[in-house]
Amino acid sequence: MPTHSIECAVRGYLLYLLGCTIFSDKTGTYVSVEYLQYLEDLDKVKEYAWGAATLVHLYRQLGMASRAKCKSISGYLTLIQVLLTYILNFYNNIILT
Repeated sequence: MPTHSIECAVRGYLLYLLGCTIFSDKTGTYVSVEYLQYLEDLDKVKEYAWGAATLVHLYRQLGMASRAKCKSISGYLTLIQVLLTYILNFYNNIILT
């Protein structure tokens, strides 16, 4: 298989990963092409601050979900579960000791 085909497949998978899991929106099927510019050079992908970008996106989604007319939330909600579990375990250990 040619290298170009493999790189295109990798970009497609990363675009799916970014658009449908990490930076998901309420449509559930829409993936913005704005992420393609970050996937152009696959060697630079590891240099981006994906964790910070994920937290910014999640914070924005939480802010939008807190409005009175909003009925649902989107974003990488598994991250919230992990963070809350970590925080609760941390404070539980402090209280018990």
